[in-house]
Amino acid sequence: MQKKRFQNRIAESRWTTTFVLPVFSLVWVIAIYNNAEVLLPALCMLFSTFLMMSLNNNNGLIRIYSRMVSCSFLILATLDAVHFSLLPQGIVTLGEVGFFTLAFKSYQKSISPGYIFYAFLCIGIISVVWVQVIYFLPLLWIVMRFSLLSMSKHNFVASVFGILCPYWFLLLYLGITDNLEWFVFHFGKLLKFGRPLDFTVIPFHQAISLIFISICCAIGTIHYLRQRRNDIIRTRLFCQAFVSCNFGAFVFLLLQPQQAIYIQSLLIVSTAPLIGHFFALTKTRFTNWLFCILWLSCIFVTLYNLWIF
Repeated sequence: MQKKRFQNRIAESRWTTTFVLPVFSLVWVIAIYNNAEVLLPALCMLFSTFLMMSLNNNNGLIRIYSRMVSCSFLILATLDAVHFSLLPQGIVTLGEVGFFTLAFKSYQKSISPGYIFYAFLCIGIISVVWVQVIYFLPLLWIVMRFSLLSMSKHNFVASVFGILCPYWFLLLYLGITDNLEWFVFHFGKLLKFGRPLDFTVIPFHQAISLIFISICCAIGTIHYLRQRRNDIIRTRLFCQAFVSCNFGAFVFLLLQPQQAIYIQSLLIVSTAPLIGHFFALTKTRFTNWLFCILWLSCIFVTLYNLWIF
């Protein structure tokens, strides 16, 4: 019988969530105390955490009992909590978790317009606060085709209606308030491009958080590519969806670094299942040391961001 290391005891413990949730909630309380504008994004993050629990439980992302997906999500989201003061950031995070939760229900269902409509309604809501998410639509349709196996004419039309739905209500409101030029200004942002690879626009504290998240993403992706044969096809395809979305997010980050605050939200959602999968299913001495190093690094980054606020 293979020895259970510290990493495995934490990953498989039923008390992990009980410990992680109050501790990292305390960080959010401190962030709210220092900056009241963090309150609404924090509520979005709380709902997102519970949705991540549901996403893991309903789709069996990890083949053993483990809460590492939701715990990893909460930890990554808390890294820079004190600077997480923009409500659109919280909406982007909550919207992407909602997208995956609903879209995964359409797996292998070519006629599932209901799930697809509501999944892309989440993307439509994100686009109201961050219009650049529209650039990710081709990638999401590719995910539907190759990872969810649910692309069809019915589902494609449902996705388009889901994206447009929030704008129908906005059009009515803006028409009543005589502010239709908002549409021109809003979609005009799609044509405004910053300098590619200009990472000087990213604050140092955020750069540290992004680097940590990127390292976790790389570790989780390499683990998935090396060990995917051990998972059932359904789980492989779902992890493939996360990998694809992370790849698209990194490409967009390279092209438009000034959108880093929103890209960070996307990366947190797509990285948490991958790194959670890695923590729960690896058992070597090396991965145990890596687990400890990442935990200590996470604590250091979180405390550093609290200290510099």
